[in-house]
Amino acid sequence: MLTRQNCTFLISPSRYSQSRYLPASFSPQPVDRSGGRPRLVKRERVRLSRRMDSCFFRSSDFYVFQFRSKMRFSACLFLWVFFLPSITGAQQPCAFVLTGRVLSNVGAPLMNAEVIMKGQSRGEVTDESGTFTFDKLCPGEYVLEIRYVGYITQVIRVSTSDTKPLLIALEPEIKSLQEVVIEEKVEKVERTSTYSLLDASDLEKSMGKTLGETLRSLPGVTTIQSGPGIFKPVIHGVHSQRVLILNHGLRQEGQQWGAEHAPEIDPFIASNIAVIKDAAAIKYGTDALGGVIIVNPAPLPERSGLGGTLNTIVQSNGRSGTISGMLEGGLKNLPGWGWRVQGTAKRSGDFNAPDYSLTNTGVRELDFSTAAGYHGGKFGVELFFSHFQSELGILRGSAISNLNDLMTAMEQEPPIGTKDFSYTISEPRQEVIHNLLKLNSHWETEKGEWRFQYGYQSNFRKEFDIRRGALSSKPALDLDLRTHTLELEWESSDKANRQFCFGVNGMYQDNRNVPGTQRIPFIPNYTSFSGGPFAVGKFILNQWTLDIGTRYDVRSYSVIGYDYKNTLYTADLLFHNASFSAGISRNVGTHQTVKLHLGSAWRPPHVAELYSLGTHQSAAAIEYGLLLNDSTNEVMDIKDVPFKIEKAFKVVGTYEYDTERLQLDATVYVNSILNYIYLQPRGVTTNVRGTYPYFRYTQTDALFVGMDVAASWTMSTRFSLEPKLSLLSATDVRNNDYLVFIPSNRLEIGLKYKGAKHNFYIEPKVNLVARQNRAPRVITVREFNDAIASGQDPLGGSSKNFDFMEAPPGYLLAGVAVGYSIPSGSGRFDLRFAIENLLNTSYREYTNRLRYYADDIGRNVSLSAKYVF
Repeated sequence: MLTRQNCTFLISPSRYSQSRYLPASFSPQPVDRSGGRPRLVKRERVRLSRRMDSCFFRSSDFYVFQFRSKMRFSACLFLWVFFLPSITGAQQPCAFVLTGRVLSNVGAPLMNAEVIMKGQSRGEVTDESGTFTFDKLCPGEYVLEIRYVGYITQVIRVSTSDTKPLLIALEPEIKSLQEVVIEEKVEKVERTSTYSLLDASDLEKSMGKTLGETLRSLPGVTTIQSGPGIFKPVIHGVHSQRVLILNHGLRQEGQQWGAEHAPEIDPFIASNIAVIKDAAAIKYGTDALGGVIIVNPAPLPERSGLGGTLNTIVQSNGRSGTISGMLEGGLKNLPGWGWRVQGTAKRSGDFNAPDYSLTNTGVRELDFSTAAGYHGGKFGVELFFSHFQSELGILRGSAISNLNDLMTAMEQEPPIGTKDFSYTISEPRQEVIHNLLKLNSHWETEKGEWRFQYGYQSNFRKEFDIRRGALSSKPALDLDLRTHTLELEWESSDKANRQFCFGVNGMYQDNRNVPGTQRIPFIPNYTSFSGGPFAVGKFILNQWTLDIGTRYDVRSYSVIGYDYKNTLYTADLLFHNASFSAGISRNVGTHQTVKLHLGSAWRPPHVAELYSLGTHQSAAAIEYGLLLNDSTNEVMDIKDVPFKIEKAFKVVGTYEYDTERLQLDATVYVNSILNYIYLQPRGVTTNVRGTYPYFRYTQTDALFVGMDVAASWTMSTRFSLEPKLSLLSATDVRNNDYLVFIPSNRLEIGLKYKGAKHNFYIEPKVNLVARQNRAPRVITVREFNDAIASGQDPLGGSSKNFDFMEAPPGYLLAGVAVGYSIPSGSGRFDLRFAIENLLNTSYREYTNRLRYYADDIGRNVSLSAKYVF
């Protein structure tokens, strides 16, 4: 009602700031109401002029101004009349919806990107598909600001008259320094290579797990494990020395020759992890016969400010707890400088199978890392350091003292020595410390860019057996490995659709047995040098892209050790060979891409594969190297053993289909590895440390053929289906036989429901793993014992492979996960609740080295909380 005492009028929020009827000095300012000064903010008061005493917000769409007795009635009437046209024009329904997706520059969805509607006090966070939605919008134009850590902030203007969903592609904030890793992944490898990517949202689903467990969600990637706490990645059927891991652009170098030696990497340091499944990463040297795992960090900040994350995870199986935090920022008044610190602590007790405890399988882990660097103009430099420290228990039931106990252990459940749950980690166990220091820089010139990198790694591994008396506290294996790497490369500017890269890298290693174990070293002391030059070219012609590269490497070993008679031996070994890689891709229309890659790679035998001697407690086995005589176990002269270097020839073909609703990747591959080195079961033997299955390194020609299929079908705005299929066949070609510990075929199907707000989702999932029917014959420990007791040959005069136990039956695992995001001030909480092995199914994974003694773990309930600020 309009009176001399009070008048009221409405102004649309989208119009008030542009109205020519408001005084030029009008500027909404927060002012304390108690002081008598008004203000203009939603649901708050603002100052408009000296004569306007108060105003307040009365609805979600309009500001309401009240004028009281301090203003003359005539002035109030004048303003009311002049604003009336604006008011009637604003009375339109505010029911518009604006939706869009935020992607990386290579098309990957960016989860948890912030989309802010400037001037409207509204903001949204993208879901796993990178999608955001604003509803209840009034007609008009809006300004959106899109932010994501590690990418350049983008500001765009949109209008409600545009009905098509937005597609917003963000560029990386730092392109020049993620060394070879980021540039290879983003600008080269993705063009012609076959790869899989775990982005930030994928990594969140596996928080608290090891690197090997995390990678198992990718098609074509499985693990070989030793119990519930030790996982090693397997790419297309091969692992260990044949899979190269790049940690922050540096080759990860530890005692990776052991199947139970897991990578010493904390997954929390990664912003994404890429897995290259062909031999395209030719820059990084030999050994990548199976593929390359690239652990990518987020770029360092370049501007002042503070941000970070805090993660907490609890799990029921093992009663484990994990906490990890990261803090990063820039330096005020020093643009281009950035820093980051990160740390993780983990504690777990005995895991449990569905029917019993897996005694002595606890885990303790403490990791931290720090980085600092400068990136500006044409120059950048960065220093990174990480420390990884873990203590892992080995299943107590795998430590057997005599033949009768070994037969019993493989035939009964629960395992020998099973006790109630405990956080205690006793023998057998392993302790590992890994330090990594890296310095890298780059500088640009008119014709290209130079890159330099130096890395130093120290790896300390101790393995403790069950020993008596004064030896109980002494490790049976105590190794100290130091590695220095040096890399220099030059890459030409990307001109005329062609680009070249030339470089050289080298690596020096010194491996020592620490005195005091009071046993003959399992592997000898050695020093090693390897390195060589490489050249890579990229050519683009219309819809075709061609990548081609070659390199030549030399590796030398100087070995000194003792045999089982404690007799000193020495050896100098030299290996050299060439590698090549060629890949081609073509875009077919706007939605399809086909790729073909051919490559050769090679690797020399590792010292462990040549000279292993004795009990490897962590693997629950006795192992002997290629150079040990079959009958006497004496170390033979290198000239008397006809071993050869491994050579792999791999062909990979990929078909990609990508539309808004359907994404499909289908890959077929053939990998022929000549002189393939593997641990072949040979029987059962006893020494002073117990009775164990006996394995010997041997060589054959192997053929790996398989297929990976991954798809994502958006059935509606709320539901999506994601199947993944991995098929693999491995053959001992030389002996027309099967190989042991080859992953089974498997199918995963996930169904996802996405809510309308707060990134809410429900994701049930099933994993179907087939029985490994392409397994060698079976000769049990009892059959060995009976044959020897009756004077017969347990192998029946055949040199074919065998296993000590039938391949376990196939199995089906069901699980479900629920996620939710809660905005909190300038930050955000991400909550996730998940149940794995929902039905508490008893099963044994064929590639688990401890499947001879126990089931895999049962139901696991986990709750994780992540705070981002």
